Amino acid sequence: MGTVSERIVSCCTSTFPCLRQKQPEEPPVKQNPKKEDIVVFQNKHALEQMISEHPQPVSQSKTVSQFVALFDYSKRTAEDLSFHTGDKLQLLQKYDTDWWFVKALTGVSANKEGYVPANYIATVESLDAEPWYFADTKRLDAEKLLQAEGNKHGAFLIRHCESQAGELSLSVLDGGNVKHYKIRREDNGHYYISKSRHFPTLKELVEHYSKQEDGLCVRLRQPCKKAEAPQTHGLSYSTVDQWEIPRSSIRLLRKLGAGKFGEVHEGLWNNTTSVAVKTLKPEDRGARLRVPDQIEMAAQVAAGMAYLELQNYIHRDLAARNVLVGENNVCKVADFGLARVFNRENNNCYNEDEENIYEATEGTYFLVKWTAPEAIRENKFTIKSDVWSFGILLYEIMTFGQMPYPTLTNAQVVVKLGTGYRMSCPPLCPKMIYDIMVECWKETPAERPTFETLQWKLEEYSDLDVSSYDDANRY
Repeated sequence: MGTVSERIVSCCTSTFPCLRQKQPEEPPVKQNPKKEDIVVFQNKHALEQMISEHPQPVSQSKTVSQFVALFDYSKRTAEDLSFHTGDKLQLLQKYDTDWWFVKALTGVSANKEGYVPANYIATVESLDAEPWYFADTKRLDAEKLLQAEGNKHGAFLIRHCESQAGELSLSVLDGGNVKHYKIRREDNGHYYISKSRHFPTLKELVEHYSKQEDGLCVRLRQPCKKAEAPQTHGLSYSTVDQWEIPRSSIRLLRKLGAGKFGEVHEGLWNNTTSVAVKTLKPEDRGARLRVPDQIEMAAQVAAGMAYLELQNYIHRDLAARNVLVGENNVCKVADFGLARVFNRENNNCYNEDEENIYEATEGTYFLVKWTAPEAIRENKFTIKSDVWSFGILLYEIMTFGQMPYPTLTNAQVVVKLGTGYRMSCPPLCPKMIYDIMVECWKETPAERPTFETLQWKLEEYSDLDVSSYDDANRY
């Protein structure tokens, strides 16, 4: 039986296994593993890399990007795709932000592929795809749209609220008048007009008030008719990057009007698209402009930009197309749609520590051939990038409006500027004027002149005798 202490230990070890002494482990015996005992762990990332290197066709069971047409569109080139409002499209590739390559799933071009304008389509079942959603329409514009011919009693639209950011408004045609209701949103995301009724989605709200008035002035009926299709970005995908198209692609149909400097005609591009064509009278293309006149015009633009420079403004779109020319060749800088102002003055016009650099938001558009290299690379604009643009404008003036980099595409311009390439001197351009262009195109922004300097240089040259000008092409 053993002693009392032995019996107590035996009882405890049998009750509490953790008190038992650990037996010495025998050394492991090395054995060859059997095939059925081997476990293989797959490297998921390596497998994904292999798949990406050898892309497979997309399975029909996978979700595809489907879109619905918001407007009718008739193909303009052989690469385009025609469709009608409501047709379903499958996105194949976004080669460009404004023109997408798609396959028509339904409609007039079913099973065909081609390019379509991106602002003519919207994701299926998205808010943008709803016929009653007029996102950025202002209150007064909403009233004009609803009161336009074709809309009847009960026509409606939903738009962003102007007075309160993030909220929506319902605009309804009641007889000849338009009534507006605020659509509010709860913390859980539900929508309501009256606190007594809440809806998980806008679509359900519209469906409810389409069945009954329930406190509104009228039951919702047909969505407001859209005035017209939006403008496409460029004539077609193939011409997006072209600033000049072959004249042979334009056919003049009839004269619409005439002015002091030219005529306006109705035309047809590519035998598909109606366009307006402005023609200049032959005698007006610089026939009465001499070199001193051209330099005087450039000096006026420099003076205008010098004023903006003093006011801490940058223009960001300085080009001949944005300069107004009046009687006696009086020039004024115009089109300040992209202009920005800096609140703090400083003496160094290119000091990144100060608030004189404007960084454009993603998706901002700018014209490559007029834009400084640092603005192209970094999306950052200063008064010195305006100076670069002024050099391009000076080239336009001295060539009577010729396209800069006439033989290069936008992509080629970007590459060549990076190698130090600059445009050569235009024919019949004085060397002193070309030297100013080159100064404006210095790679380092701080080395470019100020607009004040450009102004007095050009004014000084314009006061010289005509015989003192020299043709730079001689050098």
